[in-house]
Amino acid sequence: MLKALFGDKPYQLNVTPEVLPEIVRSSDSFAAVEKEASLSRIYAGQHFPSHENAGKSLCSAVADVIVYNCLTSVDRRNDGDRDGDGY
Repeated sequence: MLKALFGDKPYQLNVTPEVLPEIVRSSDSFAAVEKEASLSRIYAGQHFPSHENAGKSLCSAVADVIVYNCLTSVDRRNDGDRDGDGY
């Protein structure tokens, strides 16, 4: 969903786990955060790699359904924007 909304451009993110508020993890993409969050469940012993793969597939499918069926593009040029500046 984040990729659909913000694209593939680099995006600096700082994430702080709820259980370790003094730790700040930095990343430069949504994909890196996704991968780290997914792998952390394996490292913590909560899931097996097969669970991680199945969860990733399910989440991608759900995101696709939401993006293609619930989100719509807005062409600001046709939304009362007479001079084309986006406002």
